[in-house]
Amino acid sequence: MIDPPTSSAGTPERKVELDQTVDYAIQLLVEEAHLVGWTRVEFLTAVLDAANARLSAIEEETELEGGGT
Repeated sequence: MIDPPTSSAGTPERKVELDQTVDYAIQLLVEEAHLVGWTRVEFLTAVLDAANARLSAIEEETELEGGGT
């Protein structure tokens, strides 16, 4: 479902490639969720909440690893 990147890290092409990959993956998930009864808005809101929670967890891990407070 998700292909590896073909561009080098830090290049604009890599960002475009990732955006397209994520958009396609989300589109598939939204359509599947909608078919089984979730609304698109509630599903995307849940995806956003989950992504924010994961980002917060990564931030906390980074602070702990770096010795931050």
